[in-house]
Amino acid sequence: MQDKHELELWYRENFRTVWNVCLSFLKNPADVEDAVQDTFLRLAREDRAFESGEHVKAWLIHTAKNLCRDELRRHRRRELPLDEARNAAAPAPEIDETLAALRSLPEKYRTAIYLHYYEGLPVERISRLLDRRESTIRSDLRRGRAKLKELLERSST
Repeated sequence: MQDKHELELWYRENFRTVWNVCLSFLKNPADVEDAVQDTFLRLAREDRAFESGEHVKAWLIHTAKNLCRDELRRHRRRELPLDEARNAAAPAPEIDETLAALRSLPEKYRTAIYLHYYEGLPVERISRLLDRRESTIRSDLRRGRAKLKELLERSST
């Protein structure tokens, strides 16, 4: 079990990241809330000592990603249009035009771009988190940027 004060600090520092990772997978605010809560509950129950705040953040991202994938496999997910998701009572961070467009990309591009540009993680770190080669992550970033640019140009015309 983790120390209560550490947990509170880690929650404040990482809530937005975990929320956005879950949102990029699940899209339904109720499912996102559940996944975020489950992620932090697992952190509270974790017995290991973390090396640093970055180690905690990486653990949270990896855990959230796995929980979301499990949820998708169970097919219990309900799709909501983006407008309804924005109006949900969840304490969701603001979704700007770019983040909304990012959510429509295939998972491999969406996750790599989010972790690199929104979380500031280097390619090497993303490679380890996602268990994929660095060259694959760089390709996903390049292709994802191109697709994102196309989506944003289409939406602005």
